[in-house]
Amino acid sequence: MILCPRACARLPGGIIMGGHRNTYGYSEYHGRNGGRVRNVLLFIIAVLAVILAAGVAFMAFMGQYLEYTEDGVKIHWPWAQESASLPPIASDPLEVDTDPLDVTVEPTLDVEPTPPPPPQYNPVGAVTVTTAQLRSGSAAQAVAAGGGNALVVEMKDMYGKLAWQSQAPLAAQLGTNASDNLTAQAVQALSQTSDLYLVARIQCFRDPVLARNWIGSIMTRGGNVWFDITGLGWTSPANSQAVEYLSALCGELADMGFDEVVLDCAGYPNAGETKVLATSDNRPEDRTVPVSAFLARISEELAAKDVKLGVYTDETLLPGDEALSGLTATVLATHVDRVWLDPKAGADQYAALLSAAGWEELAPRLVARYTPVSGGSWYS
Repeated sequence: MILCPRACARLPGGIIMGGHRNTYGYSEYHGRNGGRVRNVLLFIIAVLAVILAAGVAFMAFMGQYLEYTEDGVKIHWPWAQESASLPPIASDPLEVDTDPLDVTVEPTLDVEPTPPPPPQYNPVGAVTVTTAQLRSGSAAQAVAAGGGNALVVEMKDMYGKLAWQSQAPLAAQLGTNASDNLTAQAVQALSQTSDLYLVARIQCFRDPVLARNWIGSIMTRGGNVWFDITGLGWTSPANSQAVEYLSALCGELADMGFDEVVLDCAGYPNAGETKVLATSDNRPEDRTVPVSAFLARISEELAAKDVKLGVYTDETLLPGDEALSGLTATVLATHVDRVWLDPKAGADQYAALLSAAGWEELAPRLVARYTPVSGGSWYS
């Protein structure tokens, strides 16, 4: 029996296979396919390693293009961005005219608004008529008979009574309205069918109805209601309720068809026992302030309706003298279109004072009793 230089193992059936001995003297058995399996496993491991490395590199490269949202991961492919931002295809270069523009800047002119034209004043010859003549239709004949071109009718008398039915709440409350509206209807018809200049005359602050109802009542120093020489009480131009009432009445007269509203007793009392009058909010020391404010308001409201404002006065005005009524020449010249003079008032004095206060077109604006001033306006 010949022994192999290597250790041999006898297998069942007499087959002897060679192998490596291990540390304990036994040889290792690898089987027939052991090497092939090992090579496959090594290949798979190598492939997985390559895939893993490629995945890590891909994630490192694509991290800037990934967006994590609530809906999942969005990939912004770099080639899509590049295609969206590709520059336009170059074409023929544009020819740009680089000559400087000739721009002329016109200077801005401060254009002042054109003031409204001054009102025109035509001389009036006014004949006084009654409400009964208006209602009967004979007023126009009375004016013609008197040689006039205008009529004057009293629409609010010294007792506070109105010749029409006013819509002012205070008129109904105090019971000053007329029993019917026939006078107002006659005025409207006359304004539409004739060329007569229609003038409404109203008593303002001499109003016993307002005074006895404690609406701006003028008081004595002893705390009593003051009465003038006719026994009538007065209200105050400083009382807002009285002013609102008169403003409403003047507006209704303008809407009725009158061309002018003449205010009688448009200030404070200037005759009788004025020395006993109290100084108060209703009758301040400077009476021109509330009187001027009242006339300014009525003038503005009537002017908006193209109706003129006149004031009737019987007070003597002299330079430097105090006007008890508050109706100074300056107040009249500032707010009034016409001044209607009582025979007791000096026409020459008023003409000089109003002219000095800035009045223009004096002749048609100063209305004297019977005899016109220098061919101007008159009333009878």
